[in-house]
Amino acid sequence: MSVSYQQRILAAANKIFIENGYRLADMRSIAKEAGIAVGTIYNYYPNKAVLYQAILDQQWEEFDRHINQIVTDLASSTREKLQHVTEHLFGFVARHMSMWREIIDDPQRDDFQLLDEGHKAQQKAHNQLKEHLRRVFSEHKPEPSWIVERHILAYMAAVTHIGMLFPNETEQNIKYIMGMIDNMPRLST
Repeated sequence: MSVSYQQRILAAANKIFIENGYRLADMRSIAKEAGIAVGTIYNYYPNKAVLYQAILDQQWEEFDRHINQIVTDLASSTREKLQHVTEHLFGFVARHMSMWREIIDDPQRDDFQLLDEGHKAQQKAHNQLKEHLRRVFSEHKPEPSWIVERHILAYMAAVTHIGMLFPNETEQNIKYIMGMIDNMPRLST
């Protein structure tokens, strides 16, 4: 069975985006990796942003489905949900570090900047993750939204930086994050 051009493009783009991130990836590198002419890519994807959107949507959709199952599991405690989310998140970060950095970083840009399809996909992923975390952090005890938002941002920052600095120490990273969660300040008792 031969691999279609579109499959070759997606596989090559996935590799290049993971290695270089969205900003540094270019269509020539993707074409070279796929073993096709640059013009062939444009037959399927009008620009890098649309191609990146297809890759990120595909990668994130599967991840988001797993996180949603964890968050909506009524049999699990808040801590158990956060433990499972953390495990899946470190797995995603390890496999897609450059994409993860951009998911975390790019949605924070000024609103006046024009967002292309790739940035919109990053923003969508960022917002979906924050919403899942908001649900989990809010379920145990009702807390003011400003506390919940800080818990979410502290969690996401810790996962990002620890995942980047210690990429091969997943078990220790998870233990650390769970310890951090266990010690997050609570406004209400």
